[in-house]
Amino acid sequence: MYSLLAEIPVPTGAQFINTNGEHDTPVVEITYSVRDHVRNAKRTMTKSIVVPPNGGAVASLLQDVDIVGQALSPSGNKRALLRNLKGSKTARIIEIWNKGVLEAEMDVTEQHGDFYAHEYLSSLSFSSTESSILYVAEGKAPEAKNVFDKYRFNPDFGEGLDGKRRPTLYLFSWNKLSSTTFQNQGILTRLKTLDGVRFGQAIFSPNSDKIVYATGYEFTKDGRILGIKSCYNRPTGIWQLQLETEPEDAEEISTKAEKLTPSHLSCRSPRIVQHDGRSQLVWLSAPSGGAHIATQELYSLDITSDASTSLGGVEPQVHVAVVDTPGSDGFPGLYPTYNIPKDFLLASSTGPSILLRSQWGSRTVILDISLQGRINDVKNLTPQTAEDIFSWNVLATDSKSRFVCVRSSPSVPYEILLGEVDSAGSVSWRVIDRPTLPEFVSSALNTVRATIMPISGRGLVETVVILGKKTEDGTIPPCITSLHGGPHGTSSTAFSATTTALALEGYTISFPNYTGSPGFGETFLQDLVGKCGDLDVQDCIAAARHLVSIGVSEEGPGKQLITGGSHGGFLAAHLIGQFPTFFSAAIMCNPVTTCGEIANTDIPDWYYAEFGHPYPISSSHPIAADTQEQPKPNPPLLLTETFNALRIASPIAHVDSVCIPVLLLVGAADRRVSPMQGIEYYHALKARYAGGKDGKGKRKVEMLIFEGESHPMDGVEAAKAWFEAMKEWFGDAVANV
Repeated sequence: MYSLLAEIPVPTGAQFINTNGEHDTPVVEITYSVRDHVRNAKRTMTKSIVVPPNGGAVASLLQDVDIVGQALSPSGNKRALLRNLKGSKTARIIEIWNKGVLEAEMDVTEQHGDFYAHEYLSSLSFSSTESSILYVAEGKAPEAKNVFDKYRFNPDFGEGLDGKRRPTLYLFSWNKLSSTTFQNQGILTRLKTLDGVRFGQAIFSPNSDKIVYATGYEFTKDGRILGIKSCYNRPTGIWQLQLETEPEDAEEISTKAEKLTPSHLSCRSPRIVQHDGRSQLVWLSAPSGGAHIATQELYSLDITSDASTSLGGVEPQVHVAVVDTPGSDGFPGLYPTYNIPKDFLLASSTGPSILLRSQWGSRTVILDISLQGRINDVKNLTPQTAEDIFSWNVLATDSKSRFVCVRSSPSVPYEILLGEVDSAGSVSWRVIDRPTLPEFVSSALNTVRATIMPISGRGLVETVVILGKKTEDGTIPPCITSLHGGPHGTSSTAFSATTTALALEGYTISFPNYTGSPGFGETFLQDLVGKCGDLDVQDCIAAARHLVSIGVSEEGPGKQLITGGSHGGFLAAHLIGQFPTFFSAAIMCNPVTTCGEIANTDIPDWYYAEFGHPYPISSSHPIAADTQEQPKPNPPLLLTETFNALRIASPIAHVDSVCIPVLLLVGAADRRVSPMQGIEYYHALKARYAGGKDGKGKRKVEMLIFEGESHPMDGVEAAKAWFEAMKEWFGDAVANV
């Protein structure tokens, strides 16, 4: 069953491809990620969905694509495509299409490395004249003239971004018609930018082809590029780049760079909003340093004249501010993904608004954020009923009144919906596509139930509980406590093949959202800082005991199981050490087991900041507004007293008490948590379990090593092996009672 569920196409993006006209029939192109167990690969596929005003939507078949980036021009007439051609000497191609006609094309295989297609640095933007595009790719290493040039250290962006160390902005322009090919001959030019800052997420100003806005990623004072994946607190800012020369035939264009945002804020994801003759630059922001994910803010800056803040221009405006504790409307603050969607705008009679996915408790919802009026003028567009357990994600808008989104739950995989906002602000919903499943799979999914339960006596802590089919004899099934990482992650009600497959195997699964989880207000999130290994552990055991107290699960041999990865593995290891007889078996993936071991990680600041120890992150490029700030000290060296404090807060401090079967899953290419943490924990248990004779194999430890797998362990083969190992390991624990 797992393989069937895991191979259900997962929607990852969308684009309206006919936005012109007031009464057009929407045509939406959806991009999917599809796991292929035969090829052991993730495939990128697309389908088009036509949505007539009356009658059912018509969807094309899924087809493979080699497109890694695409964008529509402001008029909607032109389309830019970035292609990666596998198995060909021509590896990278740029195409510009104009109403179905190929207008320009260039093979850029020799000019640079891979296109950047991930969310952290990638971009693809049309200029206002629609004669140029801007994108990011891996620049070529400079020619080595001596041993220093050849071997000089140049850090990459860490976990999940291996080898990405030269993000380079490229300008592709086309304006000369060839008399032989009748196609425009393109010119590719590099943008020369400021040393010591790496630029990505670049977009053109709507007012000038010579002005670009981008996110700048700064080195720390000690020369690091701290890992950026799942870290929203890095020394990043919004910059304005002015092109100083025309492209013509030059290989490189100089730019004048100016930072627009203050250094105490980590800013990212610039986007453009145009309305009533005004141009606004909007972006997301969080505190620099501290918790790796905190409550976000949404800012805008009037760039109608492309004025800057640091030279005394117009000041930025806050549209969504930090919420400490949810108020009467329930809004907990802003917790989006790393980026504002590429197509994010809704237009109404009262002014423009932005659609964002955001965490709201244990669900993800779609927020409509007004850019007019008061701060935190936010509306939750998703249904708010006790029966609605869906989690939602917005994929794209048509910049008018329509948007396409996806929703799912543990029993309902990935439905595509078209939403439309009327003049009164009400939303009408229409399901336009859902996966086609075998009848026996649909019948099985109908037996899966989900609910969100508050945990008595633990404040805002709650757990998502997934239950399978009720047993015929009324027995209570074994319960798996599954712990999210971060610690500032959140378990949601979204569909997961692994979770649903476990429920169909006869387990109850509980996902506690302990103190520190985003989606419950800034106070709840920050309350965990300095208390990791204590407060989060107490929340999780309280959640497990609460389910026992209300009859959802029961205590005893083979009845309570536990799993978690990363910080979730940290918690699982703590819980089996601090409460050694409560759980009957444990599985941990890439766990943090010894917090003082920080040499091999892309985020050394995590081990300080999350445990309440200072780790200053300072900007190497302050702006005028930063002049009153005191110089920050150097990043710390690990002192004996800090190491001892971290070790006391680590699961390894309780390893002598562990007495149940433990399975460790370790990605050999993990750069976030050193594989040696899991390996050393394995050896520690192996020594303590040696010679143990309990008659039923309760004191046993195993470890599986996955070569080439990094921190998430999300490869097609690795994820399947993870599920199969979990099924067998927990099955043995339940059977051997």
